[in-house]
Parts: sequence; C-alpha cells; structure tokens
Amino acid sequence: MTGGNSAVYGSDAVAGVVNFVLKRSFEGLSLRGQGGISSRGDRGSYFVAGTWGKNFADGRGNIAVSAEYARQEEVRFLSRDYLTGALSGRCQFQTVEPTAGEPNGTDGIFDTAFECGVKNGSISDGGTIGRVGVGQYLRFNDAGRLYVDVPEGNYELGGSTNIKGGNGSTLRNTGQMLPKGERMAFNLLTHFDVSEAFRPFLEAKYVRTRANQEGQPTFIASATFNPTWYCDNGFITAANRATLVANGVCTTGATNAGTFPLSRFNVDLGGRGETHTRETYRIVGGAEGTFNDDWSYELSLNYGELKTKMNAINVARIRNDAGTAPDGMALAVDAVLAPVGFAGSNFVLNGDGQKVICRVNAVTNTRTDCVPLNLFGYGQSTEAARAFSNGTATRNEKATQFVASGSVSGDLSQLFELPGGPISFALGGEYREETAFSDYDTASKNGAFFFNRFSTFAPPKLTVKEAFGEVSIPLLREMPLAHELTVSGAGRVSDYNTAAGTVWAWNVQGIYAPIPDVRFRAAYATSVRAPTQSDLFSPQTQNFAQLGDPCDTINISSNPNRAANCAAAGVPTTFNAATVAACTGSSVPADQRELGDPWVNCTARTSSTGFVSGGNPTLVQERGKSLTLGLVLEPRFIPGLNLTVDYYRIKVTNLIAALGAQTIVNLCYDSATGINNPFCATVNRDAATGLFVQPAVISGGVNFAKQETRGIDLDLSYRKTFDNGQKLTVRAIATRVTMLDNYTDPTNPTVPNRQLGELGDPLWAANFSVAYDFGAVDVGYSVRYIGKQAIGAWEAQHQYTGLCPSTGAGRGLTGLSGRSCTPGQLATLDPQNLDQFPEVYYPGRIYHNMRINYELPDKKFNFYVGIDNLTDVKPPFGLLGTASGDPYDTFGRYVYAGFKANF
Repeated sequence: MTGGNSAVYGSDAVAGVVNFVLKRSFEGLSLRGQGGISSRGDRGSYFVAGTWGKNFADGRGNIAVSAEYARQEEVRFLSRDYLTGALSGRCQFQTVEPTAGEPNGTDGIFDTAFECGVKNGSISDGGTIGRVGVGQYLRFNDAGRLYVDVPEGNYELGGSTNIKGGNGSTLRNTGQMLPKGERMAFNLLTHFDVSEAFRPFLEAKYVRTRANQEGQPTFIASATFNPTWYCDNGFITAANRATLVANGVCTTGATNAGTFPLSRFNVDLGGRGETHTRETYRIVGGAEGTFNDDWSYELSLNYGELKTKMNAINVARIRNDAGTAPDGMALAVDAVLAPVGFAGSNFVLNGDGQKVICRVNAVTNTRTDCVPLNLFGYGQSTEAARAFSNGTATRNEKATQFVASGSVSGDLSQLFELPGGPISFALGGEYREETAFSDYDTASKNGAFFFNRFSTFAPPKLTVKEAFGEVSIPLLREMPLAHELTVSGAGRVSDYNTAAGTVWAWNVQGIYAPIPDVRFRAAYATSVRAPTQSDLFSPQTQNFAQLGDPCDTINISSNPNRAANCAAAGVPTTFNAATVAACTGSSVPADQRELGDPWVNCTARTSSTGFVSGGNPTLVQERGKSLTLGLVLEPRFIPGLNLTVDYYRIKVTNLIAALGAQTIVNLCYDSATGINNPFCATVNRDAATGLFVQPAVISGGVNFAKQETRGIDLDLSYRKTFDNGQKLTVRAIATRVTMLDNYTDPTNPTVPNRQLGELGDPLWAANFSVAYDFGAVDVGYSVRYIGKQAIGAWEAQHQYTGLCPSTGAGRGLTGLSGRSCTPGQLATLDPQNLDQFPEVYYPGRIYHNMRINYELPDKKFNFYVGIDNLTDVKPPFGLLGTASGDPYDTFGRYVYAGFKANF
C-alpha cells in the first residue's frame, strides 16, 4: 500500500506497508530445498526447510513447527577482475583535464573520460616512497627492491595521482562483493480452541545468523596511522639506501635524523574482516475469541531479544589497551639493526642477512614480544611480526522489546445497517518497551586499533503507549450507479518518553464503484516516524572519510558560489609559505605545491580526513502527509483482465537528516547566501594554511529536512483458464516517478535538491511476467527493467531549480546561458558542469529470468529449475551493483534448482 499508514500500523509506516497473510493451522509435512550457482562457478547458495503440523482434539488445536537452514558462499573482488579490476585496474570516469577557472564550470572539453586499468599512483601494495617524475613513482617491488614505476599513462593533467597500468594499488585486491553467510531458523506455532470465546495461542522463534565479511586492509599514510619512517630503518638494504639517496631521500645517511614518506596498502597483512553472530529470540502468547455473536478480540504479550557478537580481525594495533602509548604495529615498523651481541630471539634478518629488531629494544630487550615488521615489498613480513602487529577487536550488542497489546473489532449489525451494510470498527491499545546496548572491548574504546574510537552505547529505555481505532462505513452497495460507496478512517495516538512526546496519526479513505467494472479509490493520511534510540543517543564517535575539499583548485569551479565563499572563509587561492611547509612530504607532486601554485588541500587529497558524529536527544518525530488517487478497471467483457492506476503524492517534513561530512562541507561553500550558515559553523580549518584540522567536521541528526515525491503506479494483469484446464497468467507492473526532491538546506528550506534521475532513483522501473500452466508443467518468464540514471549529480548536466546567485560575478544570472534571474529567488538554473562526463546517463538495463516447474500427478512433489539474468547483463560504466543506491545486478547469470514436497 503506497501512502502513510501510521494510523493503522504505528510509527514508521510513513510511505507505505506490505501485508502478509499467514496460515493459522497447518497439518502434514512440507519440505523445500534449493541450490544455485553463478555461471562463473561462484556465489553458491542453498537452503533446506521443513514444516510439520498436526491438528488435535478433533481439530480444536493445532501445533506446527518449522526449521530452515540456508547458506551463502562469498564472492570476492579478486574472483571478478573483469568487473572489479581488482588485478588489472578499475574502470571508471577519470578526471583528465584541468577544471580550475572554467567559466560556469564548463569550457566545452569533457572533464572526464571513461578509462579502464586505473590504479592509485600514490599508494601500492609493496610500499611507495613518492613521485619522482610525471606519473612516475619510487616503489618497492614484491621482493623489496626499490625501483621507479613508469606506468603507461597518468592523469596529472586533471589534478589526479591516479595512473593507468603500472603497479599502484587498485584498492580492490582484498574484500568481498558478497559476504559469506549462514542462517538457521526454528519456529513454533500452536493454539487450542477452548471455546469460540477463548482461543489461546503461542508463537516462538529462534534465528541464528553467522556472517563473515572482509573489506580493505589497513594502510599506511592515513589520518589513523601514519608512522615516521627513519632513514636508519633496519630493513633498508644497502642497495635500497643508495636508490633513496640517488632520489634525494636520506642523504644524511643511515641515522634517525632523516626520514622518508611511505604509502602502502597492506594487502599481505590480510583484509580487515568481521565475523558476526546474531541470535534472535521471540515469544508471543495470548488469546483471541469472539463474543456478542460477531465481535472479536485479541490480547497478547510479545517479548523479543537480539544478541550479537562481532570479532574484527586483521586490525592493526597501534596503541596499548589504555590508548596512552604506541604498541603493536607502531612499534614493529620502527625497526633498527640489532646491536652486536643481541641475544634475543625476537629478530628478523633483512635482505643483507643482518639482524633487525624493534627500536624499542635497541638498548634493552624490554619488549620481547615485539617482532619487527618488514613492509618494504610484498609478503616480506614474518608470521610472528604480523601476529604482534595485528589484533582482534570485539563488540557485543543486545536489544530487547516487550509489547502488550489488545484489540476489539466487530460491526454494528445488531443495532442498524446502512444501505451498504453494517459499520465495522476496531479499537485497541498497546504498550511497548525497547532497550539497546552496544559495547566494544577496552582497547577499541581507547583507540588502540586502526579504526575509529568507539564509545559504549547504552541509551535509556524507550517506552511507548498507544491507542488506536478504525472505522469503515459502507454507505451504498449494489444500487444504480453505486455498486459500492465506502468511506473509512483510522486514528492512532502515541505517547513516547522522549522529546517526541505525544503524536497523532490519522487517515481517511474512500471507494466508489459506479458499476462492478470500474472502481475509484482515494486516501489521505498523516503519518509519523519517531526517532530511534540510535538517532537520539548514539555517542559521539570518530570517523574518517575521503573528503573532497570544495575550495581545492580541482573542485572550486564546480559551483558558482564556491570561490567567493572560500575566500570569505580565509582559504588561500594559491600556496603560501605555511601551506608549502605543511604539504612537504605529501603525495601531491612537488612541482604542484610550490609557492604561488594553485591551492590544493594536500592532506584531504591523499589521505582520509577525520570527523565526528553522534546522536541528538532533542530530536522529535518526522511527519508525513500522503494523497493517493486510484482507478481499478475489471471489464466484464474481458474476463480476467485487471488494470490498476494509482497516483501518489507524499511529503515528509521534519526529516531527521544526519548529513555526511562531504555534504556538510559542500553545503557550507555552495550556499548562495555566504558562509554565515550552520554548516560552515561545523567545519574546522587551520587559519594559516587553509587545510582541515581534526575533526574537520562535526555532524549529527537534526529535524530540518523535507522530502517530496510524486508518481504513478501501473499494474496490468490478465488471467485465463482454457477449456482444457491450462492457465495463462500475464502481469506488468510499472512505476513512473515524476518528482523526488529533498530539501536539506535549513538556511534555504524552499530550495529543492533533485534526487529523481540520479543513481538509484530512475524515472521508470517496470516488471513483466508471463506464465503458462500446462498441468504437470508450467513455464514462467519475467523481465525487470531499470531506467536510465544520471552519472553525476542531476544538477551537473541538467537544468535545475535553485536560488539565483546573489553574490559574485554570476549575480543575477542563471549560469552558462547568461539568462537573467532575480537574485536570491528560485529560478531554473543552467547545468553546473555541462562537460563533467562524456556520457550523461547510466543506460537502462533489462534483466531476463526463466523458470520451469514440474509437478507429479499426485501434486505432492514439485521440482523446478530457473535462470536469473539469462543474458548475463553486467553493470554499466564501472559500477559493481554493490554500493548504496546502485540498483544493477552484480553477479550475472545465476542458475538454480529446487523442490517442494508435501505429505
């Protein structure tokens, strides 16, 4: 059901709900099983399930139990190089030309080109010292020997350190596209009808899920861990030291007076992985019955509990458990030659056959557990060194829910009836309690590992008291021009023990069918979504992200307001002495960070940037309003044909928006009204250099945003049973979204940010299916269509609605076309960067699926085989189908077979 239904189903039913109808009594034994695999021999998945039920006491009681086991095998980035570029290099839209200073963001030359074989030049799996020429980098090869990597191409003209070919890292040679998972579920349902007035029931559920997932490994040269590399490091061989000196590094000799940079993707130390175990328990007990002839009631108590445990593996330990001193990898990478007579066993031989130890043991072997870690080359470290450098972090979580509810429903037929029938009603109440808890090990909470510092999450108990009611009034039925006329309404009041307080939700609906063939329907609803405990009470945590600085010369032309706002914030336009000093040793080419060069944020370009985010206990409920108008046609002259058309309009206000760090930074400098806005107030920079300082951004949820969407849903179906008993079923479902706008700038709440047409939100989406049942055999075919979607932000290469600029050279102009507009007022603006991509859209995709079923004559056994994505359609233009919002199929052709058996 599209449209708000909070009045019926409670908080969160803001935009719609799906109803499931469950069988109350089951008798017999039912078995199901299925297994499948991709056409490339991976993505194996299978399940087996069984349900047994039995009536007893002459059918007054029933008990049913079910069990299910499912398993899903992992798919790694390395196994799909043709798609991920894990080994050969990524396929992506790559910046290939300078964009700084383009008038209105456009110079007629495409900023990007679609390239394959792209790798990161400034970081590698064996370790990179730095750039030594245009697109050339001094690196360690796998064996640990320094050499100059000369790739086949580079993208420095576009301000990027990416390269084509060569031996930089693809950043995808660890990790999974699909995690490994295992699930077991057990259910019990039973009831006994003591009488029509008293039918007690019991439901119980246990589900255990285990999952293994792996992401990127730890890496050197990041905001989290960027150790100092001294020129007396014991793993630097004589040959490598000579190469360093020849390239102007470590010219003072093998002493700790000199240092050198290193960027490394630590693939050989193992991808950072997580093992998850989740257990869910749920029990429901209650009674239902009828009274007053045709009234019914239900009373129930419901308790559920979720427990989870996560182990994070292959995580670099960089501090002690208290977070007060270096430890683990921080000690292991700082290695020196062992003094003569070193008697400990915690040493490693370097390439010249010399003993290397941790510097902390250079005078006295106080840390006998510290084994030096050789990160010069690939796979050069020992198992003992990796064990000392890596650690395992743990997290335990628990959530509980208790619900007590009761309801009464019936009709007023014993008192009176309207021309359309008796008025029906439902009344009820509910009380709910929810608790949550999440806690990491001591070392994780103190920032001892290579990831964010985590705090304990222990919010206060959430309690909710609710009362609800529904009424349906059938005014007319089976009368001339009034085959049916019914109006209905529902209301719910909820009282939260949070800042949301008491909230109301209601809806009214109407159905009018002048004749049986035609039915009109309409509904208007108000809905609410109360903030969750996480929204309200999440502790402030440290996070890291690759932030693109809007004031960087490569980005400053992407919005007409950026130049003026960056200048107002004191960000330099060219390198000054302070910025030159701060960027010394960074991966930005030296000839691009000299005094007077166009300003770049050297730290944000080359490493992740820290920010903090957390909950907000002052949050209140989100509010939704929806209007739905529909038409249902079932013409009697075409039996089996059904056409449904629904128009919907949904507006959600007071949205809780936890804006990402990149969004906050962009909103700060893209504002048409200057930098005096709440976003800029959370951005932190160094006054002298203009570079970010930690935390670069402070973010948290706020009730300020709004979303509006409109669209049309179409559903056409046709069913026909032929004289020979064979059946044809055809169905087509399509959605045309006509508007999807977000309002996320509290300083300009009337300015929309168009989401429609961007990745994940196509204008058109459709499904078509046809099935023919021959009796023992039935064949099904289905098609799924995803419409085209813009490659970049919609505003980049399309006209859009926005504020007419009120400052700078573009004041009163819509942009590239030079059309005039009223400063500070909404206007149709020109594309922000018309030449951003050579292709404007990700193309539409069509996926074909087929399935064949065979049923034995006794109808107790059913066997089936099927193929999904029959034509093996791949995601377009370098997409993987795994990122948030990416709607494309990831895994290609998938073949499966299964069975159903009933006894």
